[in-house]
Amino acid sequence: MDGRFLTRGGPEQSLAFVGSSVLPILGDAADLEALAHAVVESGVGPMSLHGRRDLVAHMWPALERGWGSAREYRASQFLMALRSPVDPTLVLEGTRPATLQEFDSVLAAAAAMYREELHSDPFEVGAGAPFRRRVARSVARGRTWVGIDGGEVFFKADIAAISSRVAQIQGVWVDPSVRGTGLGAGGTAAVCAALQKRGLTPSLVVNGTNEPARRAYKRVGMVDLVDYATVLL
Repeated sequence: MDGRFLTRGGPEQSLAFVGSSVLPILGDAADLEALAHAVVESGVGPMSLHGRRDLVAHMWPALERGWGSAREYRASQFLMALRSPVDPTLVLEGTRPATLQEFDSVLAAAAAMYREELHSDPFEVGAGAPFRRRVARSVARGRTWVGIDGGEVFFKADIAAISSRVAQIQGVWVDPSVRGTGLGAGGTAAVCAALQKRGLTPSLVVNGTNEPARRAYKRVGMVDLVDYATVLL
């Protein structure tokens, strides 16, 4: 992941990561305000801000003064993780990494998820070229998992980041016509089971207002670990 760490007084006192977004990691209100000023003065951004709810709240006011108002401030999110083994009876059979031959169907599902989640059109910027590249890169790396029926994607999830111990799932989407049938929980369980076989702890961030998604993830066995927040620019 490209980016850099910023600190005020040393990494034991305060720390923030600045890459394609801003992630506050540690610090009190004064430290995080100073780091936010440093981010603005460096000339990067505007870019999204996300992390622990209290740290985001400390950092955002200074970023807002430099970058302007947020498009959306999601102050009620939860970082969830699965620490227990997946129940194999929950796993949706046939869920697997997508192939590049299925790119068009995957792109359509990814675009539908983007519009629903971010309330904007991914094809507006550069005729969609950056979005197409991101989707293609994820598929080529085996990071996009799908359930497909009749050539159409009805479930999709991306493995956005992997460390030596944890993997973050994002972009979970179920076709609206089959929501409420357990496919979201089953597909997520399949992705989690594959990650656990690699010795990784599955995690994801969910909006507190998305009760159906929270119920699905809890059914898989995920639990809330961190009160989270995201500011979209």
